[in-house]
Amino acid sequence: MADVYITEYATLARDAHNYIILAGKEPAIAEQQIANPVASTQSSAFNAQTAFIMVHASAAAHIAFGTNPTAATTKHRLGAGETRFYGVPVGQSFKLAAINGS
Repeated sequence: MADVYITEYATLARDAHNYIILAGKEPAIAEQQIANPVASTQSSAFNAQTAFIMVHASAAAHIAFGTNPTAATTKHRLGAGETRFYGVPVGQSFKLAAINGS
């Protein structure tokens, strides 16, 4: 039973010398959770300024992206405890769908 956590970012952070750091600039724009998706379950649409997201799965899960995505157990798997970053189209009402995996 996975919980899928989504953190939305608009930009990368910068250090004291104004160099880009390969991490999202906090505070994040938004955070969402898809709790125990036994069937394909969609997030809310991402914020209009969201350019990339961080996704963490507490247990194995499968995900899909789009304006009306459907996650399938044969596609795009995240392992238990895995965290990944994904770029998303800005201002296009993209969502993430998730379903429990094995």
